[in-house]
Amino acid sequence: MQILASDFTGIRHIIARTAFVTAMFSFNSLIVIAASNYTGGYAALWSANACLVFLLMIFPRDEHIFYGLSVLLASSAVNLISGFALQTSIIYAVSNVLEAMLAYHIIVRLGFPRTGLYNPAQLIKFGLVAVMVSAISATTASLGNTAEFGDAWISWFGSDLLGLLIFLPCFNIIHATLTGAEKYNWPSNRRMEFAGAMLLVFTVSTLALAQSVVPLLFLSAIPLFVAVFRFGPLGGMVATLISAIVAEFCTISGYGPIAGLDANPITQIFVLQAYIASQLMLALPIASLLADRQQKVDEIIQHEKLLRHMAEENHRKAEEVKLQKIRLLARDDLTGLASRRHIMEKCEQALQRARSTGSVFSIALFDVDKFKSVNDQFGHAVGDEILRMIGQIVKRSKSGNHLIGRIGGEEFLILMPGSTITEAKMHVDLLRLAIMDARLVNPDISVTVSAGLAESFGSRDLEEMLLLADNALYAAKNGGRNRLEIAA
Repeated sequence: MQILASDFTGIRHIIARTAFVTAMFSFNSLIVIAASNYTGGYAALWSANACLVFLLMIFPRDEHIFYGLSVLLASSAVNLISGFALQTSIIYAVSNVLEAMLAYHIIVRLGFPRTGLYNPAQLIKFGLVAVMVSAISATTASLGNTAEFGDAWISWFGSDLLGLLIFLPCFNIIHATLTGAEKYNWPSNRRMEFAGAMLLVFTVSTLALAQSVVPLLFLSAIPLFVAVFRFGPLGGMVATLISAIVAEFCTISGYGPIAGLDANPITQIFVLQAYIASQLMLALPIASLLADRQQKVDEIIQHEKLLRHMAEENHRKAEEVKLQKIRLLARDDLTGLASRRHIMEKCEQALQRARSTGSVFSIALFDVDKFKSVNDQFGHAVGDEILRMIGQIVKRSKSGNHLIGRIGGEEFLILMPGSTITEAKMHVDLLRLAIMDARLVNPDISVTVSAGLAESFGSRDLEEMLLLADNALYAAKNGGRNRLEIAA
């Protein structure tokens, strides 16, 4: 049941899209045919085929056969309703569908984007495609009007060509902007500016084309350039479309310099098409160049962002490596305690802080008693095990702000900020007893340490403090080992 429901939903979507395509083509056709009734049956702009090509580009390709057949029938019906003979109606319908299908397949084969025309090379190719398919369509359609083949061919070719060149890029660019596919999204404050620019195009075009007393056609180029330079392809195409619609409406209504020409309707249509083509040739190449430049600028910006990101990432990694090296330099690999360099730096900082604040701190030097004989008797592996054990005991028993480091061989240094010599003696004695009570895997080995303490008060520098602590350590050794002495 779910499969049937899904199939039915899919069929409904196909029918809906086919009906929409057919309705849009028919609507465009009826408007243009109605307008051509005022110009002897000749259309200046044929938008229906451009609309069909656009819809073919955005709707599923496997449904195009349905669109083509439906539009073929609808186009024939529209032509019959508009007063054309049956044979002519069918020929015109075939010409329209043939042109749209050819244009779509060539555009897809050439890989044109759906967001409009963004570089001069694409613009030239698109223009050649439009000329070719319009010529094929005009030749096919003119077979239905052999009596006036030349005029019919030129009129059909001109209206189809202008329709493709104006409406298709315009549809694509507007669709891309509305759906977000367009790269250049305006802030909300520019929408009012865009509306103002288009109003200026409409106003100047109306002033130039609704009267023939003062020749003002040249003025229509000014707002067109403004729209192109301020808003790129979208501004150029919408401005051209507005100018074309105003020109066609004024001409078929009998107003303006084109309608006032002392010529037959077909000549007036040719002049109208030439005017629209001139507007298009002003807007489209410049818009394409500006868009191509904008795309290159965007690519440069993206490249710079990528390079900046890579530089930041490299800097971050370098900082991590630097911190890792600092951590490695600050840590003794065997015991896990602070390295000699690190604890000496911390002692210097503690001495500077004590001098500036009047505080006090203590240090203790201690080493393993008879460590050389242990190495000689049991080997260096056992000696390393003893040092690792001391490191574990020290880390478990140290106070929060104390720092213990291995400064060489079996010798260790304890930094005790804020501790008086009495407080330091108590802490180091507890540590000495904890080491003495520890047992290795080998029960024949006992470990003891001797220590010497010194206080910062009265010391001129760290070297003097270390010397005092070292002398106290030697006194502990000479006094029988496994004991603690305070510097005199």
